[in-house]
Amino acid sequence: MTHDDSTFQHRPAAQSDADAGHDWLRDRYGHQDDGRTHSNGRGARRRTQLILAATGALLAVAVSWFIVDLQSDGYQAELHSWNDPVDDRMPVTVEVDRPPGTALECELVVVDRRFVVVGQLTLEIPASDDRQQRVDAEIPLRGDGIAPKVEECSVPE
Repeated sequence: MTHDDSTFQHRPAAQSDADAGHDWLRDRYGHQDDGRTHSNGRGARRRTQLILAATGALLAVAVSWFIVDLQSDGYQAELHSWNDPVDDRMPVTVEVDRPPGTALECELVVVDRRFVVVGQLTLEIPASDDRQQRVDAEIPLRGDGIAPKVEECSVPE
């Protein structure tokens, strides 16, 4: 069967009761006739607030990290490795990162199972042309030490 396009007319379907009932939903939640959604204000404001809060939190963390980084003295010392105690001494290796030509003094401690300090050593690290360096030391013990730790480091006066 063929038809002539000039005589064909589109007739909109009658609006059912179900469609009429959804008009208030469309008005409330912002659905347009073409299937897209648009903001009615509430959701957009909430979303904008969340985005601004997340951005503010990230910015605060970045600024805090930058301030802490600026306040650092440009050196860092970390415990690289250690071995079981031998003859009341605990062998340790400390990894140092500092500007070339900078000497450091680091306080090393060893604790027992109750976290009581049972060993202590002030490790003097001489200035070097190298930025990174590993230094071996032996911390004297007064008890059963199980865990060494770098307490702090400073530039000697």
